[in-house]
Amino acid sequence: MTEIPAEFVSKIPILVLTIILILLSAAFARRFGLGRDISLAGTRALIQILILASIILLLFELSIYWSVLMLLAMAAIAGHTTYTRSGKLEKGLPMSIMSIVLASVLLLTPFFLLKIFPLEARYLIPTGSIFIGNAMNISSLAIDRYKGEIKNKRNEIEAYLALGATPKMATAACLTQGINSALIPSIDNMKNLGLVWIPGVMTGLLLGGADPLEAASIQIALFTSIMAAGMLASSLLLHFSTESFFTGAWQLRDDFEWD
Repeated sequence: MTEIPAEFVSKIPILVLTIILILLSAAFARRFGLGRDISLAGTRALIQILILASIILLLFELSIYWSVLMLLAMAAIAGHTTYTRSGKLEKGLPMSIMSIVLASVLLLTPFFLLKIFPLEARYLIPTGSIFIGNAMNISSLAIDRYKGEIKNKRNEIEAYLALGATPKMATAACLTQGINSALIPSIDNMKNLGLVWIPGVMTGLLLGGADPLEAASIQIALFTSIMAAGMLASSLLLHFSTESFFTGAWQLRDDFEWD
């Protein structure tokens, strides 16, 4: 009889707990009509994270270039998510991907140039995915709010256009509101950092036996950079997507998915 590896046996309680929590959450969410969504999302998340862990184990043994390709694939998926949230703007997909990639690369690179982290797959993949994921979340919130602001202030924007303003000038207030709203969760989290919650990176470092001051220093640097990356990505996306809401004659489009 084949013996089950000890490494796998030690992880069974964690997997069982995860499955139980998904089932209980789905059962409780049924009263809100979200039971099916919670169960599907939880199951999908569990399967995806296990597949990801298996892929990362392989990448640890391969060249760093494979890790870069994996992060680019993550950025492409993140860009598509933001693109969908935007209402599928014209040229929105490449703009979403490029804004996320550019912001993430610019803010992630210093951590490796300054040798805070060694340039290895076990450091590049998790930190890179954090930057990409947060840039996606902030960009999605920003473009969704931006779209809503343009829809709600259509008459005001058209009045600006009638007076000779460009689309970027007419929607400047909407753009600012979109970015401000998207950054509210990040700003609130930063205000309460260390007071009501300990972030994941710091928690992982502490569990791994790192010095608390070192863990705190790395965490605040990462957290600030992550927020900056999200702000940069959303700013780029909103700036370059503005013209997609208008026709060539500088009129708001009527064929756009505003809802």
